[in-house]
Amino acid sequence: MSRPRARLRRKHHYALAALVCGALVAPLSLGTASAAPDDRPAANKPKAPTWQLLHSENFAKPLDPGRTPWTRETYSRPFDTIMDDNGKWYRNDYGPAWDTAFNSFATYRKEFKVGDGGWLTASLSARDWNKDGRIEKAPSITNGRAGGKTVAQLKVPDHTGGAIFRPTRQLPDQYRIEYRLKTLDFGGKRNGTIDYDNRINGYSKDGCKTQHPWGEGSNSPGWEGDASAPYCEWQDVREGNYGYNGFHYLSIVDFANPAPRNNHFWHYRRKVLMDSFAQHPDRVGTGTGGRVCDSGTNSYYNYRDSSFNTVNMWISGLPNWTPGKGGLAGNSQWFMTSCSGGVAEQQLSSAAELQPELMPGQDYVFAIERDATGYTLEASGNFARAGQKTLRFHRNFVVGNDPIWHYNVKPGEYDGRFNNTLVQNDNNGSAQWPDQWPAGSAYPDSFVIGDLYTNVYEGSASLTDIKLYVPK
Repeated sequence: MSRPRARLRRKHHYALAALVCGALVAPLSLGTASAAPDDRPAANKPKAPTWQLLHSENFAKPLDPGRTPWTRETYSRPFDTIMDDNGKWYRNDYGPAWDTAFNSFATYRKEFKVGDGGWLTASLSARDWNKDGRIEKAPSITNGRAGGKTVAQLKVPDHTGGAIFRPTRQLPDQYRIEYRLKTLDFGGKRNGTIDYDNRINGYSKDGCKTQHPWGEGSNSPGWEGDASAPYCEWQDVREGNYGYNGFHYLSIVDFANPAPRNNHFWHYRRKVLMDSFAQHPDRVGTGTGGRVCDSGTNSYYNYRDSSFNTVNMWISGLPNWTPGKGGLAGNSQWFMTSCSGGVAEQQLSSAAELQPELMPGQDYVFAIERDATGYTLEASGNFARAGQKTLRFHRNFVVGNDPIWHYNVKPGEYDGRFNNTLVQNDNNGSAQWPDQWPAGSAYPDSFVIGDLYTNVYEGSASLTDIKLYVPK
């Protein structure tokens, strides 16, 4: 659906948000791998798992043979009451006008099982702009071929759609999940420019594209902070202060059966992740845009000097328990690169830069492992400047007083020391959410691959060979 573009009213100049981080992790070099240290005597250290393959999917069989219908989302079973799509946080910030914005469209969902025993689930979300029961630009996950292999093709033709793969059942206590990314077109430059194939940073040029109705917060730059503003006057995702595209190569989140949701929801639900963050030059402005590690020389270069197709390998830490008015709840963000020796740092730092022009002739493998001590993030492929590399970083569950958010999948793995109350005192209401990490809690691991966000990100990708390993 084409929407008329209105002139945006911007008063604020963008500044990169600070990332909150606790104690840093000292590295232990292991060939091309970097890992956090473990100072326990050798006899007391858990033995690293030897993996055996449990499931593998190459998408040779037809996807969704029963043609599962789309169903309207009623939000009768929200994931939480905080920043899920109909969360209280938005009402308390924006006031009654937000309800009008939220109810101006309908959301539809679709899920179907994939693989042996249905171990994978494909989950999609789409927007019905005028609530007539017809989805204008539906996302899809279908069979295809790329680079001589059968693949799953993820297509999200409008930034309000979402398309992901997730496990159908909770992951085991220890596992390795990996897959092969064959093609990626969710923003970034091609041949030196973000304006290609009649798109801007991967977005179509039709109409307006904004974060409506889940803005960055009423006090955030890029808009007036007024929920009653027309759609086109919310924060622009295609260009401007909040212009960016992206893709989740592989994330681990803290609840079962994840499905695409607004982007702010996910900033409070992830444990560890690898993602793409393709910023528009407007967002970078006169700054560096962050930094990128050349793992061949272990030296950084500015994000603004890259193709914007970078790989962030990072963990989520504790949140700010009392965000200010017009702000959002979200976890601290710690980035790991070989340039830091695997140390998790609070400065936005990409571990590598992909070369989409080489795909699908060459591809990239992403993997995450969970063992008895922590998580390991791994990315392999032909990276810009560095060449063929395997980047591998391990982070213990807790280092000093700084944990990976909701790391415990069983109550016995955690003693309640990081429990706290999330507090919101906002422009149009207040709320408290106690016991955000109490003793006796457990947060099952689920992986997510694809486009999680239903108010930003647009493009296409293809992947194959999703494999789940368990200890032998």
